[in-house]
Amino acid sequence: MRKKLKCVLLVEDNEFTNIYNQKLIVNLNIAENIYVTESAEDALDFIGRKGKYSSTQIKYADPDIIFLDINMPGLNGWEFIEEYKKLNVKSNHPAQIVMLTTSPNPDDEQKAKQINEVIAFKRKPLAQNIIVDILKEHFPAHL
Repeated sequence: MRKKLKCVLLVEDNEFTNIYNQKLIVNLNIAENIYVTESAEDALDFIGRKGKYSSTQIKYADPDIIFLDINMPGLNGWEFIEEYKKLNVKSNHPAQIVMLTTSPNPDDEQKAKQINEVIAFKRKPLAQNIIVDILKEHFPAHL
């Protein structure tokens, strides 16, 4: 039996995209937990166990992988990564980040390649084959 990811975190400001991505991951049966946040700020709270995620009654799993939208109101994906790096100094389990975008700007992909935490840069919409390819390359024990 294959090992499931403990946690997948979706960071996307579009509700319908989150529903679609969540269904893809559920149908692939690759994760024990899927958390959805609609802003980078909320995702940082989730990772840092702040705000509504600070409860000692609920044990949230650290994300193995984060699917991150680049263009969001408030903090964008790039700003999220900078703040995330600060949080991960304390973490023993840093997540791998997959950046998702509709942006046609080739500079974004080049910028993403310079960031160690980013394992992939993909165009939306997310698809089953994209997820499987990422798992094959970065999480082979989970296939």
